[in-house]
Amino acid sequence: MVNGDFAKLTRKHGIKISAGFACTVEEIGLAVGEKVGHGSIKSLARMNSAVVIFLDQVEKVNCVIETGITVREMFVQVQPLMLPATKVILSNVPPFITDEFLSRELSRHGKLVSPMKKMLSGCG
Repeated sequence: MVNGDFAKLTRKHGIKISAGFACTVEEIGLAVGEKVGHGSIKSLARMNSAVVIFLDQVEKVNCVIETGITVREMFVQVQPLMLPATKVILSNVPPFITDEFLSRELSRHGKLVSPMKKMLSGCG
């Protein structure tokens, strides 16, 4: 059974911190706690060389992401656990338009977060 505090948390409540130097989970937790209050941290754990922290309010998540944290007198950037992305489907693209051209043009509107996949139209 899930504790009542954790049942309300979503990925929007989470942040991911990847320090470029060796530091402990406790050091990162203390740095985040200084920004938003230590009682606001609901969970923290090391996952794949990063530290994932869940906070009690999405507003506090946004605050930490905007300001970053300081660990051992070094600035560390904080990323949201959930990165917003938009799926784009292109249809009726002629075969002489290359994937590189499409990637370059789509990159002007934002970062491409996954490779392009070709779908067969079913015509044979």
